[in-house]
Amino acid sequence: MKTLKSVLQKAKRLRWEKATVSFYIVHRRLVNRAGQYLVAGVNIDQTLAKKIRTTVAGTIQRSNTVRIYDFNTSDLDDDVLAIEIGATDFQPVIDLIGGDEDIPDVTNYEELIGSWMYIARLDLDGSPPLYAARKVAGGWTAKKVTQLVNAIFENNMLVDLDHKDVFRIDAHIDFFAFDDVLFVADKKNFETALNFREGMLRARDEIVKEFEQLGIFTNAGKIADMIGDNVTRLRRLAQVKNSGYYRETKYLEALKRLNASEKWGLQYDRGGTLTATDATIEDILRLLNNDRLNSKINDEVFDVDVKHKLASPGV
Repeated sequence: MKTLKSVLQKAKRLRWEKATVSFYIVHRRLVNRAGQYLVAGVNIDQTLAKKIRTTVAGTIQRSNTVRIYDFNTSDLDDDVLAIEIGATDFQPVIDLIGGDEDIPDVTNYEELIGSWMYIARLDLDGSPPLYAARKVAGGWTAKKVTQLVNAIFENNMLVDLDHKDVFRIDAHIDFFAFDDVLFVADKKNFETALNFREGMLRARDEIVKEFEQLGIFTNAGKIADMIGDNVTRLRRLAQVKNSGYYRETKYLEALKRLNASEKWGLQYDRGGTLTATDATIEDILRLLNNDRLNSKINDEVFDVDVKHKLASPGV
């Protein structure tokens, strides 16, 4: 059985330092809050290709532990977060790169300006391709920098140069995709690059609809307005959906009992149905995600933003 850990270990075993590198820039536009992406190929010289290979291989080797991605998980040093490629906006982008239609090549300097992200495709014989992506800071303007990877567009090719007016291709990648799994190294840049706020808004509307169907709240329809587009609340609501405690009758009954005995302040109507208010929505999100925890060491109670079970089967 293919697990996230086995896919990462497979990527770590391969010699990406010897891969063939293809380089692409991506322009993005938003249409009704949905991202649309345009891809163009860029010729690069061998020196720049070598530096890109080194950057990608180094990132993969530093990725020691893989955790399942969710909206509320924080970046954790050299851990990577994993999500199926098909669940992200990256799938249509790599479909363009690996598809049958020819991708246009960049032929002049101006076409690089305003790029949203850049992608390196690494190919090794007998292996699926690996795609490494980096969100372009500030829309990629020409400027003078002294970084590990500097390049200037010269004769229709990105050439590795130092101490000139250059495009910055720094020594980091935000995420890489391999064998149907996308591994996130920089969560903030990943979510920005692939328009994940829109995904969180869709998740908000889906879970509110499910609340209505389950009859958990007296006023489920108002929860979407209470959440709005607040990123913190969207993350927490998405995690509520992923954890699924609200679907468990025993969990909801225990929550109601503890709310009364611990005086947590949640409001129920006479029929025992939960009522959401602006004053209690934060606590509701925490409690529905089981984020109020009791320490076994000293019996203190904590509200937590990120938690991990001691065992994660199948990871």
